[in-house]
Amino acid sequence: MDLLEPVLFTDAWGSHVSIASLQGRPIPSAEPESELWMGAHESGPCGITRDGVATTLADVIRADPEGEMGAECCTAYEGRLPFLLKVLAPGRAISIQAHPTAEQASEVRRRDREAGDADATYVDDWAKPEMLVAISPFRVFVGMRTAAETAALAKRLGVPRFSALVEDTSSAPDPAHAMLAAVLAIPEGEHAGFVRELVAACVRVSSSPDAEGHHCAAVVRVAEDHPDDIGLAVLLLMHHRVLEPGDFIDVPAGVLHSYVSGLGIEVLANSDNVVRAGLTGKEKNVPELLRIVDPEADGNAGRAEPDPDLPATVRFPSSSDRFALRRIHDPAGLLLPGDGTPRIVFCLHGEVILTTPDEGPGSSLTLGPVRAAYLSARDSGVRVTGSGEVYLVTLPST
Repeated sequence: MDLLEPVLFTDAWGSHVSIASLQGRPIPSAEPESELWMGAHESGPCGITRDGVATTLADVIRADPEGEMGAECCTAYEGRLPFLLKVLAPGRAISIQAHPTAEQASEVRRRDREAGDADATYVDDWAKPEMLVAISPFRVFVGMRTAAETAALAKRLGVPRFSALVEDTSSAPDPAHAMLAAVLAIPEGEHAGFVRELVAACVRVSSSPDAEGHHCAAVVRVAEDHPDDIGLAVLLLMHHRVLEPGDFIDVPAGVLHSYVSGLGIEVLANSDNVVRAGLTGKEKNVPELLRIVDPEADGNAGRAEPDPDLPATVRFPSSSDRFALRRIHDPAGLLLPGDGTPRIVFCLHGEVILTTPDEGPGSSLTLGPVRAAYLSARDSGVRVTGSGEVYLVTLPST
């Protein structure tokens, strides 16, 4: 068992309050803090100390992938830890984005390799499914509204150009996709005027207490941080949701999404494959986003359900083949599943103790608030005891 040193990211969209508060540091933080990573991703591998030597989890796995992950897992996931756990803390909206399937990523990388740069669009051959669990109220835009829903909203907004786009795309084979393409095709020099009209209309509609009023109010809030961004028009084509603590969304490939504000636990495949279309200063790739987006995929939302096999435990159902996520409350000697495979144990609140049947150094590890441990395939019979809220990431078959 290894205590992990999480990696803190300070993207401009992060919060000055959320992660610092969780860790008991002074607020506001000097920089916006966006993500706390716990895993072996090459862009931010956790630090660990193994046999008295400071190293990273990525280097440890790379040195002995079969020993750390087990033979079957090593073969299935190409010697890489298949999942990554994060604390996610947006203080303002993250880019509008979508992720490819593994087949789509591989196809594009083959094409780009022939052109001389395999990493031009995607950096690996994996899909990037992800799951977000709210630990405070969390605002998201996820999935696309139907053409009929967008037409009804356009009628209320009363912005002629937006209404004209709805009308022009209504007879397309896939009107929702055609509408997204039409909005993103508006010349950049015309973005400001178009978006300002829409935001002004959203202000008027936001006085209504119904769902469309709340949707428009959410767009207005995003406009404060992203003025004149064409992504604001895209948000009008998407579903707006507020996840309450314990709610989750499961986001497979093809789902258009933007996380707006709040604090959450995110588990995802160990991949960096993403294309963006708005609300960002990073590179956008509209043609590729339009190719991979699935207008009918809106993310599977729900609440955790009791795990029938483990007391004091709930699980978050996911379609992913890279991870499974459970939450454990106040465990009393619970035997953790997943012997023979890698796992990450994260204590959000309270304090828990991990123990193994072995005696001597390394047979016990204490996790306080916002601390995590890595369990390798060699760590078997691990039990967790204490008073706290624990998240466990395993392989999906565990």
